[in-house]
Amino acid sequence: MQLTVAYHRDGDVHTIDTGGAALKQIVVDNTNIPADKRSGTAKQLLCASALYCYASALNAAMEARGLNYTSLDLNAVMDVDANEKGQSRVLKITITANVGIDEEDLDLFDRVARVMKNGCLVTGSLHDGIEMVYQLNPVYEED
Repeated sequence: MQLTVAYHRDGDVHTIDTGGAALKQIVVDNTNIPADKRSGTAKQLLCASALYCYASALNAAMEARGLNYTSLDLNAVMDVDANEKGQSRVLKITITANVGIDEEDLDLFDRVARVMKNGCLVTGSLHDGIEMVYQLNPVYEED
């Protein structure tokens, strides 16, 4: 399987054509943004990609095991620093997921957590070069 993504720049507007049905284009418009405020977009896209992939895989894992959940909230924190050559590198991404479940479903939740310990397609692919940490937390819903 191959995936092709195309990039086009027109002045300060960068367009990424994904070829996808749900996410057709990503537009980064730097018009009227000072030069010193433009950095970080690629890191944001990488972090968002890892987070979205993990969230989608988690959702699928819960549905496949019949785990009913009332809420699903995730965030990702990316640590960036210089490597031994002084080059900026993504060193670590921590994904935290809070899943609203009934306490009686904790066994199902634990099964899902075991499946998700290796991440998803994107985060699993990053494991060789970036430390990945997954924090999957049950949040018990009150009746």
